[in-house]
Amino acid sequence: MPDVMSQHADALSGQSYSATKLAPEDEWIGKLDLYAFRDEIKALGKELAAQQGPADLAHLNKIVWWSRLSQWVGALTMWYSINPVSIFLLSVGCMTRWTCIGHHVCHGGYDKLDESKRYNRLTFAVGTVYRRATDWLDWMLVEAWNCEHNQLHHYYLGEEEDPDLVEENLRLMRETPAPRAVKVAVSCLMMTIWKWWYYAPNTFKVFKQNQLRRAGKPLPSHPTMPGSKWASTINPDWLTIGPIFYTASEFFVRVLGPFFVARFVLLPAAFGLLLGRAAFYNSLVTLIAAELLTNAHAFLNIVTNHAGDDLYRFEGHCSPRSGTYFLRQVISSVNFRTGTPYTTLGDVNDFLHGWLNYQIEHHLWPDLSMLSYQKAAPLVRAICAKHGVPYVQQSVFWRLKKTIDIMTGHNSMRRFPSAFEKQADLTEGRAEATVHDQFNDAYPVGAKS
Repeated sequence: MPDVMSQHADALSGQSYSATKLAPEDEWIGKLDLYAFRDEIKALGKELAAQQGPADLAHLNKIVWWSRLSQWVGALTMWYSINPVSIFLLSVGCMTRWTCIGHHVCHGGYDKLDESKRYNRLTFAVGTVYRRATDWLDWMLVEAWNCEHNQLHHYYLGEEEDPDLVEENLRLMRETPAPRAVKVAVSCLMMTIWKWWYYAPNTFKVFKQNQLRRAGKPLPSHPTMPGSKWASTINPDWLTIGPIFYTASEFFVRVLGPFFVARFVLLPAAFGLLLGRAAFYNSLVTLIAAELLTNAHAFLNIVTNHAGDDLYRFEGHCSPRSGTYFLRQVISSVNFRTGTPYTTLGDVNDFLHGWLNYQIEHHLWPDLSMLSYQKAAPLVRAICAKHGVPYVQQSVFWRLKKTIDIMTGHNSMRRFPSAFEKQADLTEGRAEATVHDQFNDAYPVGAKS
């Protein structure tokens, strides 16, 4: 995609990929010893991976129980009355099962630590509906999320091929001439429904695209949604022409159906049969309210990680584990308030953030444990300070404001000037040539970096 901002090479950096002059905010780029930065980040990754052991697995089990108890207590109290405690606990339990447990397990964070293979990325929640129901049942098909998130998002962060690039996915709203208040209202509505409105169909679309490419088959297309484009959300014509990579029935049966039936049909029906009509009504309304809240809570912790006028977008693609790759993970990600290792208060803080408050460290080494990220944060911050690399850490609520500014077109992300990229780190390879699903050529980053 051509740069949509300024096309003038003599413009200051930030607005144009083609800029050759650094703005004051970007002067650190010209001073950075990228290879020294890379070497320190790689060395730290190896050190953190080598330190992992039984304590990391015990920590995972503690977080698993916190998440389970949230769900169970919320479910067992929701039938009596519609109350904020049950709604909150159900919401937190659902959100943390994804962000704390499913997220880190599916990245391979516990592959080498869990001898039982219970928390192994190649088996966790994939293969059958039973595995999905017992490990991590949510709106998304887990295999599809692994493909879209673990491969595309992580290795194309901030590029056009990044399927979660907010600025690109919300282009239609950004360019629509409407009052800012209206756009903000629409953004708030999106927060409460985004998991099934955006993430479920988009991850499944990427999964189906990947299957077609691996089979050597052409991608379906239509004029408003070219089949070659990876990073796009639901097309505005979706409701009238249907999804073009799968049928509506396949989408419901394979993706939405299991969670919808279990969560909003079977669970309230069970309370209704046992305890009466009022229990069914209270349970159903509580579950619907918890669904809206967990969508908003997950949006707050997830989407705000990579959006803001102080984060960067990139024109070209870079090789994994290169200096440029590590730099991009830092300057296109943001951390929130972080906790202290081996403390209950630190774990509570991180639990409520879905452990996504360590997004910088997670993107540097996606296959480390949650406990490792707590240890890593101050060390990475020190390395960045030493080399002058921006390390953004702010309140999650301030980052929400910056994300809405991007969604509505009020602000734009910074363009990293291509003239200052390390050409040796760049590659011409595209997503369809290099990205594989989790069962093909997946490799851990932290252990090999």
